[in-house]
Amino acid sequence: MEVEELFLASLGRGSLNSVEEYEKKARELLSNRLTNYIFRGTESEGTLERNLKAFSTYALRRRVFQAIEKVDTRASFFDGRIRSSLPFFPGCINVSPMYPKALLDILKVSQTFETPIFISHLSIEPPLHISKLPSLVPDSSPLIWQIYLRKGEEELCLKQAKLAKSWGYRAITLTVDVEMSVKLKNGTPNDLSSIEFISVAPKHVKRLRQATQLPFIIKGVMTHEDAELAIELGADGIIISNHGGRTLDQGQATLEVLPEIVRYLKSKKMTRSAEIFFDGGIRRGTDILKALALGAKGCLIGRPIFWALAVSRNHGPSDVLRILKDELERAATLCGVTSTSNVNQSILRKAE
Repeated sequence: MEVEELFLASLGRGSLNSVEEYEKKARELLSNRLTNYIFRGTESEGTLERNLKAFSTYALRRRVFQAIEKVDTRASFFDGRIRSSLPFFPGCINVSPMYPKALLDILKVSQTFETPIFISHLSIEPPLHISKLPSLVPDSSPLIWQIYLRKGEEELCLKQAKLAKSWGYRAITLTVDVEMSVKLKNGTPNDLSSIEFISVAPKHVKRLRQATQLPFIIKGVMTHEDAELAIELGADGIIISNHGGRTLDQGQATLEVLPEIVRYLKSKKMTRSAEIFFDGGIRRGTDILKALALGAKGCLIGRPIFWALAVSRNHGPSDVLRILKDELERAATLCGVTSTSNVNQSILRKAE
């Protein structure tokens, strides 16, 4: 039975109701190669585990007498240049090893939600072309192009960055944390073993910044020092990310460093207007609410999108976003939050 038929059959028995159920179903359907590619972290997988466990270190404060009828989940970024009906969206993931044109199935999210979609440079393979993708989605679902700098392609990326706005992209992201590629358990995936990435230096950031007038985002920041440097080099925003625990073992969880980076950037006039995005370990709507409360402006969804594609190419990604939206709205309502754009740390307490 085809994957899509399995999904439709499951709907007849009662649809999948959580990201965890998508994860379990994906494990049943994926080959060993893809299971390793999608699920694994680096070496002992300590960083991956910390990403997941960090959310349990915060408890949500339940409120009553609030009489909230509807939660506003809309978000706006870069002075309104990018708008979204949700404060979370598909992240910068390379889905090309899954099946040909898997990227096109992520774009189908735009049929259900008005939200940005991050497009990984590595997912764009012939016959797909970076210049054509924005024409496949409505203007209400802006595409954000995420660049990996590979050896021998720096000048090409600069030329493309200059053209990105005319093609219809609404922002550009530069990944800065894969100079040694990803390592899953004790080895590099065959799909990436032949790719040599540039160790990104300030000069690369400056050149890309000068090449585009679009909002410019740096992905892979895990310290306040690097966050400040990214903004000084011209970035308009950062993505706090440890690459899903796929580069450095025994590193900090993204949620652990989020409050420190937010506090530091907001304390300085030069950096306080920077947009702060969060990536790493989100599995529930409550995870999104906690990240927003700690200062993230928007959250990126990674592995759950892989699992969604494994279960249903046509429906999975949109269904996962629906599940997370429902969970987020429920948690926000019960915590007395009327708008996710205004949530703060008052709804959180450190858990014992």
